[in-house]
Amino acid sequence: MGLSYGCVKAPPGVTVKEVTCATALSPSGLESDYALNPYVGCTHGCVYCYSPFVIRETRGWGTFVDVKRNLPKVLAGELSKKKGTVRIGSVTDPYQPLEEGYQITRMCLEQLRRKRVSTIVQTKSDLVTRDVDIFLKMDVEVGLTITSLDDGFCRRFEPGAPSGKKRLEAVEALVDAGVSTWVFIGPMMPLLNDDPRELVEKIRSLGVEEIYLDKLNMREGLWKNLEVLLEKEMMERYKVIFSGDDYYKDKMAMYQKLGRPVF
Repeated sequence: MGLSYGCVKAPPGVTVKEVTCATALSPSGLESDYALNPYVGCTHGCVYCYSPFVIRETRGWGTFVDVKRNLPKVLAGELSKKKGTVRIGSVTDPYQPLEEGYQITRMCLEQLRRKRVSTIVQTKSDLVTRDVDIFLKMDVEVGLTITSLDDGFCRRFEPGAPSGKKRLEAVEALVDAGVSTWVFIGPMMPLLNDDPRELVEKIRSLGVEEIYLDKLNMREGLWKNLEVLLEKEMMERYKVIFSGDDYYKDKMAMYQKLGRPVF
């Protein structure tokens, strides 16, 4: 099933382990009935990601990936018993670099297509365009997360993810192919990328109508990550901002004109 680890090149500094899973689908409240995550861990290494806190992961985020090698087979068995919408990529990116070789996500899509399951896919990777041939044969919505078109911002806060430009090109390719596509802009970090008007304009010019916006959701563990990247003065400003609740409220009128705020 798929390719052996020896044929797949792991990103530098990333430990890859092939594992087996007992279940494929987990109950979900994120606008779907079930969540499907082909991998544990993510090489994108986004410093603001709160997935490790959600799944209580203690390993360094961005330094490991567990590959669920038997997931497509387990999924096939569960789809005969469980009915409902499936969301792929709720706590890990299903199109992170290792997917190019392992193709776990692609094999799962084939199972979902065969069972005619309504599916939602969310990613930060332009690799998603590889599977257009399957998307066109199933009931699916594909969402691209784009935080910024500033390469400096992306390298700083999303070091292992494709550039914003590549993601925007992926959006264009999906729309042109006829795939139902939406864009998620977030997190919008105060004083850094929290005015997405130019980005929204470019997204809409590609024919995308469904745009979601989300604020930076601070968790206790995220402060440590930001302290490494933000200057002391900026961190002090962040402490003031997140000690209250007015910062995003003051911008809400703008956000509501641009898309659908989800916070």
